[in-house]
Amino acid sequence: MIPEGQDGAGGYREHDILVITEQGTEDITRFPFGPEHNVIKE
Repeated sequence: MIPEGQDGAGGYREHDILVITEQGTEDITRFPFGPEHNVIKE
């Protein structure tokens, strides 16, 4: 993350919610992967 007021200010964080079982894991986030999906167009 780059502090506000500096060139390139902002940050990016991506989280997944996983269900963990004895058989493995399942990603239940259901949100598209990658930063291009986090851009809000005006």
